[in-house]
Amino acid sequence: MFYRILIILVILALTVVYSAYQKKSLESQIVTDSGRSASILKKLPAAEFSTLEGEPFSLHGFYEKERISLLVVHFWGTWCAPCEAELPDLLSFMRRFEDRPEVKFLLVAVNDDLIKVKKHIKNMALPKASITWVLDTKNDHREKFGTTRVPETYVFSSDKMTLRKYVGPQEWNKSLFFRSFDEFLQISTNKM
Repeated sequence: MFYRILIILVILALTVVYSAYQKKSLESQIVTDSGRSASILKKLPAAEFSTLEGEPFSLHGFYEKERISLLVVHFWGTWCAPCEAELPDLLSFMRRFEDRPEVKFLLVAVNDDLIKVKKHIKNMALPKASITWVLDTKNDHREKFGTTRVPETYVFSSDKMTLRKYVGPQEWNKSLFFRSFDEFLQISTNKM
């Protein structure tokens, strides 16, 4: 009987410690009064990826070539179950921006196989939003973005500043995201 009570108390203590850790982790993602994320990454890094056609893809070159008000960089993988579960919601969310060509979505397949990525995309109903699919074969997601797990999503303004970082799978079709992205667009448009 004593051991059962002891085990229950240990489990309870671990639960409290884990909850405190998660709360602190979530607080680091809150947007500050200046509209910036409290995340470590303050500005869009110079990252190099590969297109699905095998061509080099420069993130800063993409910014210079395109007229971007808002860039959403989403790290995912076909091997990642939470990514798979989240992707349909994210694609549905992107449909909201089909008539906004200045909002760009960059979906970065991390440590993935090109054939699997192409097959996966082929089987999806894709929105007409401005989506670019790339592969991260150089681990830029870790080295330059500081991403340690996927899915992970960053939102950048027109001046390449980080507006928000989302860690883990999100429920993209909630009104919270619609309001947040409207605010992000307003912040970014004011900087242009």
